[in-house]
Amino acid sequence: MNYRKATLAMSVAVAVLAMVVWDMRGERDQQAEKTARSDYRLQDFSMHAFNEDGKTAFSLKSPLLERDPDGKSLTIQKPVFVFPGEETGQNWDAVADSAWVSDRAREIRLQQNVLISGPVSPKGLKTEFSAAELSIFPKENRMQSTGRVTVNHGRSILSGVGLEADMKQRRVQLLSKVTARYAPE
Repeated sequence: MNYRKATLAMSVAVAVLAMVVWDMRGERDQQAEKTARSDYRLQDFSMHAFNEDGKTAFSLKSPLLERDPDGKSLTIQKPVFVFPGEETGQNWDAVADSAWVSDRAREIRLQQNVLISGPVSPKGLKTEFSAAELSIFPKENRMQSTGRVTVNHGRSILSGVGLEADMKQRRVQLLSKVTARYAPE
């Protein structure tokens, strides 16, 4: 009789232990599913992206690019972008610590230590934008940011929070908390 109670207790303990192990295995499988792998990776590459007209939308060099399998967006480490200037044919260069590119490259978000350098003007002046984050819309030829942005043009410096820039019209608007230091040429 005592032997039967011990066997029954041992059977119940084994069943409970088996259920706990089975449950833990399911949680581990769910965690593995949540960390999805990228569709593909490119390492130490350069590329040219073209718009619908067949013209170069931008060029890119980077040590690492990964594509998100669900959203078809790209994550890029240490990107170096080159955007062609429409009228002058001179390029705009953009670098950052990382970037995110939306599906069809409608938006490019440069993140951390962003620096965008424009071509040298006929007077020998260069325009540079620096920010913690900045979005570029290549098809619309515009840039925007919600954070602090500094614009250097020659020795003049504009700084403010928020940016709207139309690169085709060559119009830049800082939205708030604007300070300026104007140094004549």
